[in-house]
Amino acid sequence: MAEYCPKCNYKLKITDWRPECPKCGVNVMYYGIEDRLREEADAAELQHAKSQPKFDRLKFSLIGHPISIVRLVLGLLPIVATLLPMGTVNYTLPYLEKSASVNLVSIITFIIDNGFDIDLILKLFGSELVGTGMILWAVSLVCLVLMVVLTLVGFFLLTLSAAKRGIQRNIAFPVVGIVLSTAALICFNLMISNLTAALPGIFTGSVNPLAYIVNVLIFVVMIVVNIIYKKKNIQVKYKDVSEFLLPYNERPSTLAKKAAEKEANA
Repeated sequence: MAEYCPKCNYKLKITDWRPECPKCGVNVMYYGIEDRLREEADAAELQHAKSQPKFDRLKFSLIGHPISIVRLVLGLLPIVATLLPMGTVNYTLPYLEKSASVNLVSIITFIIDNGFDIDLILKLFGSELVGTGMILWAVSLVCLVLMVVLTLVGFFLLTLSAAKRGIQRNIAFPVVGIVLSTAALICFNLMISNLTAALPGIFTGSVNPLAYIVNVLIFVVMIVVNIIYKKKNIQVKYKDVSEFLLPYNERPSTLAKKAAEKEANA
């Protein structure tokens, strides 16, 4: 309950239980509610005016231009490319011969199915016979995982393409992706050569260059698309909300409305 009447400043008593002021008769609860609602509306519209440019940049970065849409589609394709087989490995043991395609998913699945045994991994890395090959295999796997992480980060950062260094960042991520893809292929190929030499007649393998070519080609297209975007100097289309930065009574639309009402009542 209010202590004073908001209109006449009459000090209200405990016995003044009615909603109206006993002195001036105004409704204490609802007096000036239109002004309060307008102040709240002004504050909300001001916040909207401040946040609208950020929303415009976000929208334009993702779907504001055909090139933006192409860039968005390309954003996750490198992860799809990791599903292509990097190559095949074959091992032959007494009464057992097995061949398997190798990609990021099959490697991770193999590790999970066989348990992530740290002691065994350290022993394999330290082995004089297969240690180098296993280290190369691990480096290849790490490069693939980093490439996936980099692609995901780059995809989410596409939302900041209209930011100050957005295009430079969009170009840098695919360049690093090409480096990681190349390192993964080289390490995988060296691993095959090393284990084939260390385990003659037991281990053989081959590299699938198509997976590497597809992956690098996607990254190259991403770089070219961003360069075209930069060369075209495509500008963000901002929604004009400057009117909402002004108080309600000073806005052109409000002044025009009052002028129209005044003219109609004249």
